[in-house]
Amino acid sequence: MKILSLLFLMFITSGLFAQRNDLPFGISIGATLGTYAGADFGSAYYMSFYNSDYYDDYYRNNGYYYNNNYNNSFLSPLEFDLGMDFRITDNLSVNFESSFIWHINGKPHRDYMTVITSQRSYTEKWENSYMYSVPLFLNLKVYPFGRQNYSMYISGGYGMQYTTESMDRVREDINYGYNYHGYRSYVYGVSDAKWLQGIKLAVGMSFSVSDYLSNETEIKVTNFFPQRNAFSPLAMNTSTNITFIGITSKMYINF
Repeated sequence: MKILSLLFLMFITSGLFAQRNDLPFGISIGATLGTYAGADFGSAYYMSFYNSDYYDDYYRNNGYYYNNNYNNSFLSPLEFDLGMDFRITDNLSVNFESSFIWHINGKPHRDYMTVITSQRSYTEKWENSYMYSVPLFLNLKVYPFGRQNYSMYISGGYGMQYTTESMDRVREDINYGYNYHGYRSYVYGVSDAKWLQGIKLAVGMSFSVSDYLSNETEIKVTNFFPQRNAFSPLAMNTSTNITFIGITSKMYINF
């Protein structure tokens, strides 16, 4: 019911901000506020602000975090968008878009391993999770009642996404003898990069700002379909879906 109410409100409002120009081409730049959701990838890369509670921060005692400038982002994921619109008719546009998304405060599955011996005791776990992706989409945008009359549109498309992910295996001595847990050291890292196929669905509004400028705001869902790899601990290889939900605002220069 809430979704239907939102769509109805967008439809009514779109009549007030319908586009009053009929320029056939536009170039856009924008930004998205959103989050990954669902499966292991969503658990690792959901929207988060700077948060040291998940990580054991020992900047003064730990050269590993200090040297890697760890947790230096206040909001993740960050997304910036570029696009082009070809307005074929009053009811139909073709859109090509590319985005740049990165998340450097990922929260991977720890996979703890503890070793206790007479010579040394330590715990190993995954940390410092990072991902970067570049989705490319070709979309159709349909204005059911005409772009000149109602600015609400429905969009869907197919795309490819370049995705890269990495994280570190770290070791913490648990008998270091000080007031903190122990010295932490880098053991090894894992990473992967691949192209994925996916789809996009969106609903939005566009309206004129001036004769040559317009704005779009849309709610979108994208989903990519990675192949699982039982031998990799990375979230992109343990998930069957990589789903992103966001709200995007774009500014267009029209020609």
